[in-house]
Amino acid sequence: MSLKTLKNAVLAGLTCAVLSPLSAAAETKILFNIFVPPSHFYWDVMRDWAGQVHDKSEGRLTIEFTPKSVAPPPKVMDAVRKGAADAGFLANIYLGPKNPGAHVGMMPWMHQGDSEATSVALWNTYQKYFADAEDWRGVHLLGLYHFGGGALCSVTDEKIETADDLTSRKVWSLKGNLDKILKNMGVATVNGPAVQIHEIVSRNVVDAYTGITYDSVRQFKIDGYTKSCVQLEKSLFSINFSHFINQRVWDGLSPEDQQVLTDLSGEHLARMMGAKVNERALHGRDELAKTVEYHPPSDALMAALQENSTPVAEAWIAKVGGMGVDGQAALDFMRAEVERLSTINAN
Repeated sequence: MSLKTLKNAVLAGLTCAVLSPLSAAAETKILFNIFVPPSHFYWDVMRDWAGQVHDKSEGRLTIEFTPKSVAPPPKVMDAVRKGAADAGFLANIYLGPKNPGAHVGMMPWMHQGDSEATSVALWNTYQKYFADAEDWRGVHLLGLYHFGGGALCSVTDEKIETADDLTSRKVWSLKGNLDKILKNMGVATVNGPAVQIHEIVSRNVVDAYTGITYDSVRQFKIDGYTKSCVQLEKSLFSINFSHFINQRVWDGLSPEDQQVLTDLSGEHLARMMGAKVNERALHGRDELAKTVEYHPPSDALMAALQENSTPVAEAWIAKVGGMGVDGQAALDFMRAEVERLSTINAN
């Protein structure tokens, strides 16, 4: 081999040695876990978000999605902590006792029918009162967002018009604050993730359900079993979600790529998700009205709901007070933010 040939070979080898690690690091794939079915609108928002992340990072970050959930909905954050997926979202009713901050948005009568407003208000409230007070242990919080107000519907021919109508039934509800309110009233409840509600309702296990949106009633195919719904101006309950990434994966990203995810999460993602929820809520309410009767709550039913929801808010205020957070101030701030930002009522 000539000296020139040898020199060229060495230079080529050095070039490969230098460039190969850079090429390998040029694209980071983040596997995001989604537990709702592909037909759910959540996928549309996440695909849009993933595209924005890819574009803003100039191709360095690629969000991929699990073909099916790596864990049951309540266990998704644990699965992300352990590395079964790199990122995901969790219904905050399943957050552990050390993270009660996001529950501020799930307090009774908080959601006024505008999920974009409520999502942004939740993020603003969390940043102001809880961001420095909570440790997410093993994950980095990117965002928070709300779904719509939870419907209260009958699957029998009898409407829910009084407190007795409600207490005489077995009712499916999400766990957490909503279930506590119902139990305060003496209602027998059946709990579970929303994705399992069709099985419960279709088997006539319950006489009513509450906690999911009108759009979800259709999404989970229980509209055919639903006879009537109580239409509340302000929601007794609205579920919210945390959006997070494994802490080790986050720490492994460059500051530039961390900033991309930060910029496209937070309020930006809250608005994206909230706007889609509003769109679907309005459509779902109108479509469901074709087969289901809506009726306003009676004064007596509202009085019973308000009376039995007050202890839930008081317990939460006491809990976050133990963390050094003024819970009443946080509630007042978020309610004011919701009122300031709301432009529609899709309840």
